[in-house]
Amino acid sequence: MERQAEKRSAIEIVSDFMSSAPVDLDAMARALGLDVTLDAEIPPDVSGKIERVAGGRFRVSINQKHHANRRRFTLAHEIAHYVLHRDLIGTGVTDNAMYRSANLSDEQEVQANRFAAGLLMPADVVRRKWSEGIRSDAEMAKEFRVSPAAARIRIDELRLGKVGFAALKSA
Repeated sequence: MERQAEKRSAIEIVSDFMSSAPVDLDAMARALGLDVTLDAEIPPDVSGKIERVAGGRFRVSINQKHHANRRRFTLAHEIAHYVLHRDLIGTGVTDNAMYRSANLSDEQEVQANRFAAGLLMPADVVRRKWSEGIRSDAEMAKEFRVSPAAARIRIDELRLGKVGFAALKSA
């Protein structure tokens, strides 16, 4: 039997998980056929890595010592590398604390970071939560299991905060 990830595109699989908060990244990774492990041996300045292993599979290792929200972002970031750049992965992409890899370009790292933010906080779900009255960074962060700073950035990206002249005045 073919793996689910081979039957459907990675984007189709990812989209199945984008309708609620918090997004179940572990289930998403399993559906994509990724093996995910928490690793206590990863150096402190490395957040995680993705590598091709035997049988054409991929393994994601996440720094077990990092905060839960950071581990979630790292998993989302490595899923992004799988979806966007898996042909470039080869024997591994290691992301340090700045989410940069020596194996990929800065542009590919920026792509992975943006994709990861979208995985963690899908635009439609953020807008729905906003319309339900969840307005503070802290409340939004709790809903999506991200940091308040990440929640604020996403709210601003989606232009849900202040709009118009008031936003320009306070910038």
